[in-house]
Amino acid sequence: MKKTALSIKISFIVLAMIIGFNAIGQQLVTEVRELDLNAMTYDPGNSKLGKSTSLTYADVEGTPFWSDKWNPAIIYFANGSKAKINQAKLNLYSDEIYYLNSAGEELVVENEGITRLVFLSKTNLTQPIASFAKLINHVTGVGTAFYQVLSPGLYQLILLQKQLVKTSPYDPIQAKTVSSFYTKKNYAIYNEGKISPLRDLDRKSIIGATPNNDFVKMTLLGDKTKLNNEKDVIAYLEMVNFSFAKIGEKK
Repeated sequence: MKKTALSIKISFIVLAMIIGFNAIGQQLVTEVRELDLNAMTYDPGNSKLGKSTSLTYADVEGTPFWSDKWNPAIIYFANGSKAKINQAKLNLYSDEIYYLNSAGEELVVENEGITRLVFLSKTNLTQPIASFAKLINHVTGVGTAFYQVLSPGLYQLILLQKQLVKTSPYDPIQAKTVSSFYTKKNYAIYNEGKISPLRDLDRKSIIGATPNNDFVKMTLLGDKTKLNNEKDVIAYLEMVNFSFAKIGEKK
C-alpha cells in the first residue's frame, strides 16, 4: 500500500506501574468516579526520559478511529493512577490512544498498564460519553483489546469493534488499487469477569447468554421485542439486572 506523508511521533511513557488487569468478579465501570478535574494534564511528549520514533500510515480511505473528533478523556492504569488528556481519540485499527500535546503534536500513548479509557463531553467534563475497558480479546484469544461498555450492571453489553483494511482488485481504468477501512463488530455479554460471545444481536443469542429466572421468563412472555439492536438489548439487560437486585439495593 502506498504510504502517506502523515507522520506520528510515538512517545513511550516512563511510569512505575503494576502491569496487568484482573477483571474477575468486577463490573466494568461506565461512569467517571472520583474525577479530579484539577489533575495534571497528561503530556508524555514533554518527558525528558521519553523516546520517540516515527510511524507512517498507509493511504487508506475512511477512518481507523472510534470518532474522528478530539475529545477530553481520562486514562486509568492498573496501579490505580489516572491521567487526564485534553484531546484524545481511540484508533480501533491499531488499538492505540492518540492525543494532542500542548504544542499541537499528534502523539500515541503506549498501551502498557492501561485498564480503561473514558471519553468526556467537551461542554461538561463530569459527563462521560463513552467508556472502554481493556480486556482479553475473546475473538482471537490472544492479547487484549478495548471493549466499549454499553450498559452497567451485573450483566453488561460490551462491544469489540475493530477497523480492518480491505483492498480492491487492481482497477486498470484508475490504474490503481483502492484500500479502505471497514468495521467488524463483535458483541458479548460481560458478567463477573466472564465474556460470553454473541453470534449477533438477536433474541435467541441474547437470551441464551443471560439467565432466565422466573421474573425474566414472565416478562418475556408478553415481550415481542426482537432484541436486534443495542437499545433493546440494553433495556432487556436492565430488566435482567433488576431481577437479581436485592431489596433496597441500588441498581
